[in-house]
Amino acid sequence: MLKIAVHASGSSGNCYTVTDGRITVMLDCGLPYRRIQQLTGFQHPDAVFITHEHNDHIKAAKDFMKKGVDIYMSRGTMEAAGLEENHRLHILKNRQSVSIKGIVVSAFDTQHDAAEPTGFLLDDGEDRLLYATDTYYLHYKFPGLTRIMIECNHSYEILKENVGNGSLPEALEKRLKQSHFSIENLKKFFAANDLSKVKEIWLIHLSKGNADPGQFQKEIEALTGLPVYVAKGG
Repeated sequence: MLKIAVHASGSSGNCYTVTDGRITVMLDCGLPYRRIQQLTGFQHPDAVFITHEHNDHIKAAKDFMKKGVDIYMSRGTMEAAGLEENHRLHILKNRQSVSIKGIVVSAFDTQHDAAEPTGFLLDDGEDRLLYATDTYYLHYKFPGLTRIMIECNHSYEILKENVGNGSLPEALEKRLKQSHFSIENLKKFFAANDLSKVKEIWLIHLSKGNADPGQFQKEIEALTGLPVYVAKGG
């Protein structure tokens, strides 16, 4: 069974771990290395998978490599971050998979204002977990999912209200719509996928000021009939 731990979520930094009790995979490392160490109990993961080059997802990558931890990302992410492929930095192509001591991690492309953003599927033979963040849309359907960690960044209604009251610039509203998952699009994603085996849903990367965590949780629970958890910011 795969167990999810949220260490940080949101524009100030993103970091999650998934473990089967023996192997630990880290998903994004967008905080200072020492802070991640504190949050995870000073336990190094077996590998780190990075979705894209923005600092709130990649900040500690160099430090983890220096400490002997293998890092995986797309070539576009590597180049945009100014990194070079080496014995610790591994390139994952779209739809390519790698096994981390029995946990198979597969990459798929996402839609974000980044060079080559990526989402990941994790499969330990019992659980099949989807991790998708910083994407306004997903092209794929994912059969057999048992756990979902997915962005629910904002709602169009809140964005409109914030633009109207002057708290959100129109340019930022446009960027959010074109680079992050709204609850409206998330509902369409859930409707298009088979959730019959899903045990839990985590809503991640909520936008401060442009999301309503409690309301989002209620709406997704009502839509799916599943346990829904909201990741706290880091």
